[in-house]
Amino acid sequence: MLSCFKLKGAAVRITQSTRPALLSFITRRHYASELGAISLERQQEIVAALRMYQKDKVAVPWFEMVRRFRISQVAMEQALAADNARLQKRIEQSARVTQLADRAYNEQRGRCDWESVARYMDIPLIECLRLFDASHSTVPVRSLPNTTDWSADELLTLKSFVTEHFSAVTVNEWRLVGVYMNVEHNDCFMAYGICTFPRITPDLYKAITQHRNNGLKWKDTFEKYPIFG
Repeated sequence: MLSCFKLKGAAVRITQSTRPALLSFITRRHYASELGAISLERQQEIVAALRMYQKDKVAVPWFEMVRRFRISQVAMEQALAADNARLQKRIEQSARVTQLADRAYNEQRGRCDWESVARYMDIPLIECLRLFDASHSTVPVRSLPNTTDWSADELLTLKSFVTEHFSAVTVNEWRLVGVYMNVEHNDCFMAYGICTFPRITPDLYKAITQHRNNGLKWKDTFEKYPIFG
């Protein structure tokens, strides 16, 4: 039995041999458009929900997921596959950045030439620092707990880097500062604070660190110690 339909204005004849391929084509086009109609934020929400089931190593209740998100199982699987591809690309980038950082390490300076790494990778400097995986690096991280351990050039580099790249430095951003300087990020915070805000003394820094270790949030820390005002 033969049947036909129109595809972009052209009549297409369907036979038993062509039906499976044609149905597969129509299905892919349908779910691709279905996924494309969903916002990126919504896709991330779907992927996060699927990751929870993967983490718990339990089967995905697809019927409940379809009812919850009002999107087909196929489209959700496509969203997960796209996210897997993104993560794999990031893993490969991380490995490449880490290898390049090891090669760009200057023992005399005690840190890497991150600007060269960023140019070679053709990605922003801050993104390079985020991709760097210290657990797979051969670069020895420095510990400079006292301001006297820092040279004048290093202090200038520290202040310039923070000023240029961060308007308000969070804990995560201090970690990036530590990667750039190849110094423990807590040491970077102390050195920057003492140089920039004279009210931060070694004793005050020790007290702040103790409160932070006890669970005090940065917002509460700033209220308790108004050192940046």
